[in-house]
Amino acid sequence: MAALWLGVTLLGCSQSSDVISNNLNACLIVTEAEVEFAIGTPVTPGLRQNDRQCLYQAKRNPQETVVVELNAGPDGDRKTLFQDQRSKAGNQPVPGVGDGAFTLRSPIGGIQLTFLKSDALVTLSLTSPKQANPQAAVTNLAKVAANRLGAPIRTTAAAAEPGITGTPSLWAGEWYGCMPVGMMYGKGHLSLNERGTWSMTTAVVMPGTIIADRGRWEAESYQEILHGTYKVAGSDRFSTTGILSVTWDKLAKNQGPTKFDPLLWQSFTAIPRKVNVKRLPAVEPSLVGTWEGSSKFVDRQEDFVWTITAANVSEFFKATSQTGRIEQEHDRFRLVVPQSKTPPLSVRVLAQDKMELTDTSGTVSQWNRNEKLLSRC
Repeated sequence: MAALWLGVTLLGCSQSSDVISNNLNACLIVTEAEVEFAIGTPVTPGLRQNDRQCLYQAKRNPQETVVVELNAGPDGDRKTLFQDQRSKAGNQPVPGVGDGAFTLRSPIGGIQLTFLKSDALVTLSLTSPKQANPQAAVTNLAKVAANRLGAPIRTTAAAAEPGITGTPSLWAGEWYGCMPVGMMYGKGHLSLNERGTWSMTTAVVMPGTIIADRGRWEAESYQEILHGTYKVAGSDRFSTTGILSVTWDKLAKNQGPTKFDPLLWQSFTAIPRKVNVKRLPAVEPSLVGTWEGSSKFVDRQEDFVWTITAANVSEFFKATSQTGRIEQEHDRFRLVVPQSKTPPLSVRVLAQDKMELTDTSGTVSQWNRNEKLLSRC
């Protein structure tokens, strides 16, 4: 995977100059998770070499590295250095990064990207020959760095990575809410990390009826109709195709699912549901029971639990999990899934134990720190 060198020249603007000059720390520019996402391999936590350098190493190959370097200097020197480097032969302009950006071939191999953003001159050097698309990798990481440098950088003496402007005690930790999911309300479990990362699982249940016989199935609920084909593989496994391409493993009696968020699962099972079943063809006996399965996508993980009875009752549980980074947005912040088409959620912290999430359609959901809220969804 990609080894990466980041050279960053930072000068304090009116909002962040005191922080940078008093506690210059290269490990505050990009997070460990952002480096991992950009180069496609796990890395060690940033190791502060000195006031101006921070080292990340690939866990599988320490020769693949990311070095973040900061070189402070007067404003005129910074701009002059940018112009001097941009005037070198072979540079290629890169649109959409900071206030101006270009790439050059690195002296030690790979590709080098330099950009200006407000009070910062940033250089990223990608040096690994294993990177399939070095231009895209270095550009994506540069955009992350430019977005962060466009906002005030908040740090403390013990900080190793940037978080969100504001007091972490107001937003870091576990949150629970009832989120609109299509035409339904789902249960949500959100974890905010003061290092600037997040993870969230939203889950819904679709109780209804099922027909399953001779290799074809159809499950109907008031929210949705699912259908496809199935193939039995022994007494404890079957697979479905069509809308759901999933391999299902049978759960033992009274056994909970192994992947489904346990808090969300408990909140579902605590609420009894009644399904009225009209007269339907029998369900194949080998499918009767409680099953679990999952599917992985580029930007999310989906976990399922499916209960099927001989009386044509179907309870289909779906949990969607995502992770990403937190970006500052005025008095709010956004939950962003890097390199994904998933729209970000806007988050506003209202109090120590209350906040609201807003999606791109303007739909607002309320969240608090008490998991008992899940019983109201």
